[in-house]
Amino acid sequence: MQFVDEVTINVFSGEGGNGMVAWRREKYEPLGGPAGGTGGRGGHVYMESSSDLSTLLDFHYKIEFKASPGEKGGPKNCTGKDGKDLIIKVPVGTIVTDLVNNKIIADLYEVDKRVLVAEGGRGGRGNSAFATHGNRAPYFCEPGESGIERRLQLTLKLLADVGLIGLPNAGKSTLLSVLTAARPKIANYPFSTLSPNLGVMRGADGDGVVIADIPGLIEGASQGIGLGHTFLRHVERTRVLVHLADITSENLKEDLKTICAELELYDPHVAQMPQIVFLNKADLILPEEAQEIAASVAAEIKQIFPFPDSVSKLMYGSCASTEGIQDLQNAVWELLAKTPKDENIFQVLDDEGAYQHPDEGFLVSRKKGTFFVSGERVEKLLGVTNLREPEALQHFFHVLRAMGIIDAMLSEGLEPGNEVVIGKTSFAYGDDMY
Repeated sequence: MQFVDEVTINVFSGEGGNGMVAWRREKYEPLGGPAGGTGGRGGHVYMESSSDLSTLLDFHYKIEFKASPGEKGGPKNCTGKDGKDLIIKVPVGTIVTDLVNNKIIADLYEVDKRVLVAEGGRGGRGNSAFATHGNRAPYFCEPGESGIERRLQLTLKLLADVGLIGLPNAGKSTLLSVLTAARPKIANYPFSTLSPNLGVMRGADGDGVVIADIPGLIEGASQGIGLGHTFLRHVERTRVLVHLADITSENLKEDLKTICAELELYDPHVAQMPQIVFLNKADLILPEEAQEIAASVAAEIKQIFPFPDSVSKLMYGSCASTEGIQDLQNAVWELLAKTPKDENIFQVLDDEGAYQHPDEGFLVSRKKGTFFVSGERVEKLLGVTNLREPEALQHFFHVLRAMGIIDAMLSEGLEPGNEVVIGKTSFAYGDDMY
């Protein structure tokens, strides 16, 4: 299965339904009055974490998500039906970022955690909502509020208790297969693992912890060389690390330094995580030689590791022959018991953008004696205005003035008799528009 841990999507909440102009027409009610209902609310867009997903692969093929619009208001003061909310399911550990302001807006680190990312538009009011003592039969209504459009980046950071790190071909995949029921690809060449693999290690009491094999760490990984830049983010949320190195390497100490340096360059917090150093492939050399090499590394821990206190234990053995694996497993359980979960790695945020509907902006342009007005709000308002009804037209012009459109045209030289074009409708500016 292809592993995808970062995608960009577009979400659209539903726009509110328009209000309605309607009248009560019932027997024995000659003066029934206005009865136009309010439009329904547009559908919200939510992001929800699900344990059923492990990658963002589904979003590689579908990048646009739209909630349903609200229905328009009905007669007899009936409110239109609300649009259906859209719930987008993502893997646990997904971080949602708004690409417009580059702010993290949600951190879905718990199962079934739901966050609103785009609020649906409010429904427009019907004419019954505008009835007053001075105007008991209004001939106008309101358009629905626009929905919200957002461009979001989804980034997956795996949630694992233990992270396996080390240079390519150090034996991480083999160790994962020994400690858990996972069966990752294992081959005698570097970069056989191209995506993180997960497995569950069971204890004697049946409890389990998640172990992640983090691939592709080489020198320069923190700057994007190789695969490490892509997968280093998955180390951030582990509790402890198991640092594997090839005990037969001629540059063993430099190998250890390389991984430590990349972790520190990426994030000093990661470099200070509790870790167990396991020198692998000890079955390929004599026991005395393995013991001597391990002692040499232990003597130089302060020179090799930038945060030597983070190294809780240095061990050696073989993942292939399982020599020392039981001791390593016991050491991992002991270290986990002493290492509480770090709640500071999770983001607790208030997403203001989820409620920021498009403003009532407009654009006025002039071509000779004709003035052109464009803008979503004003065009929607025109769409719910009965141009044959003088009162509705008068209300429309009052709203234009309240929005500042009349003043904007006057500043551009608007005079009585000039043509004003809004959408596909034109008016002659005169007394009716004052």
